[in-house]
Amino acid sequence: MKPIVLAVALTLLACESGSFQESPFVQKSVAESPRWTIDLKRILDGVFRTYHPRCMDSVRVGHTIEFRNFLPDVPTNVTSIAGPQTLYSPNLTRPYNYISPDDPDNTLCKTRASDGSCAEKNEWSYWRFTFKEPGVYDWLDTNSGSPGQQVVDPYYGTVTFVGRDPNSPFGTVCVKKEDGTGCENVCCTSDEDCTSGKTCFRQTTDSVGTCLTPSG
Repeated sequence: MKPIVLAVALTLLACESGSFQESPFVQKSVAESPRWTIDLKRILDGVFRTYHPRCMDSVRVGHTIEFRNFLPDVPTNVTSIAGPQTLYSPNLTRPYNYISPDDPDNTLCKTRASDGSCAEKNEWSYWRFTFKEPGVYDWLDTNSGSPGQQVVDPYYGTVTFVGRDPNSPFGTVCVKKEDGTGCENVCCTSDEDCTSGKTCFRQTTDSVGTCLTPSG
């Protein structure tokens, strides 16, 4: 799909769904308190994790997720490439929704002293999104990775990638239907959790992976 065609398609989608809150594409962070959080670019247990968790399948309609960028000086955003709703966050860089180590409500410890006390707290910028439709939402940071055809973002000038390569950083959120179904064979711990023709992609640092169709 050519960049101009994609831009027109996204604009039409915005008009139909009303999901875009700022012209032309960027969505504001919602005010609702988050039910879940997803870490972006955070060190956990001494290991740098691009996204954690990579796959979530316990989300329900009406739940809000807070995406947290723990490297708030590095341009990072959340963009959906599949799903009933469109996710398109601003760049999560300070001062946007920035939580400093000195914030009195900040309880996330980055490093601890020998006596167990917190020697250094985390810092991050966040964006919250409320899921209003069930389904599988694949998302990625369009500032990194090359999982497909490149499309230049007309607002930021950053690059969007249409399609996905399992070697590129991405995440998946599956929102269950009202009866609790709809998220079977989406998240996985092994290939046995996936349907025929798909494999469980997860890195050694991931406890849960995503069922994907192998590329090539």
